[in-house]
Amino acid sequence: MSGSSYAYASGRVSGLEETLLSERIWSQLIAAEDRDEVLRILGDSWYGTLLQAEENLGEALRSAVSHAEEELSELSSDPAFTRGILQRRDARNARYLWKSFAAGENGEVEVEPSGMIPTEELKRAWADSNAADSLPTIFKQALEEIQELHSPSASETDAVLDRLAASVEADNLGQMEGLIASIPAVKIELRNFLAAARGRSEEMTPSAIEEILLDGGYHSPSDIAEAVRTNRLSALLGETQGFEDSALALEEGLESGSFLGFQKESDRMTMDILEKVSGDLFSPGPLAAYVLRRELEASHLKLVAAGKAAGIDSRRLSARIPRG
Repeated sequence: MSGSSYAYASGRVSGLEETLLSERIWSQLIAAEDRDEVLRILGDSWYGTLLQAEENLGEALRSAVSHAEEELSELSSDPAFTRGILQRRDARNARYLWKSFAAGENGEVEVEPSGMIPTEELKRAWADSNAADSLPTIFKQALEEIQELHSPSASETDAVLDRLAASVEADNLGQMEGLIASIPAVKIELRNFLAAARGRSEEMTPSAIEEILLDGGYHSPSDIAEAVRTNRLSALLGETQGFEDSALALEEGLESGSFLGFQKESDRMTMDILEKVSGDLFSPGPLAAYVLRRELEASHLKLVAAGKAAGIDSRRLSARIPRG
């Protein structure tokens, strides 16, 4: 796909970006009295049609992300680019289905529309070796790893599927042109340091912490585990340019025992990168950024709705969500 073609597609995306929630609406959502008011506010926004069509907020948000991916597929004429975005959906569907099977359930769970792999193939692969052999290698390896575990806990299954999702994102977004290629490594880095900090707070050993970390960040799992052992976790994070504010938030979290501020700073950093990527009109960046921004928006809406349902006040929500 040529630069001029991307410029045309990016122009179309700029119109779609106007459907993302404004800071004014985010302020209203965070200040809402309860979950019902959150739904009322969303009902007057772009999400209103989805809320009417779906059974609940969770399904509406899932549909919103699917819509974004479908819109991207229509705008992009690069099959490899479209395949890379849609394969991330396959990784999510694999998580829904294989977690159910691993827990001894029947796999009758809500899934998203198929990406590049039909959901029925993901389902059959659990018990059919021929179907498993037809999966992309990284999916087959993840499936085998889960099935080799003896009565795996939800966290053990999640760890395998986290690695699958990270590999899919790195293999696709990580190979793109421009700043968007940094997103997988940034997300893994922030995820690893949060996991390590929580592990340290829970008095996990450095070796146990290393086992739950992902490859593909700016620091290796072994380096992060060593930083836990030597009490240099935030210092190590701060050594990488651009992560200085995240390192300060991590240090505050280690001192207070609450990592809401670090999670907020992590999301803010991701949002800042996506904002910059959206301006790179002669690359596929704006198309991918739109999908990722919709995903992050949906994630934050889930947090707001769950927080309001649990009676969490606006101040605490603002401490976690970089919106409004």
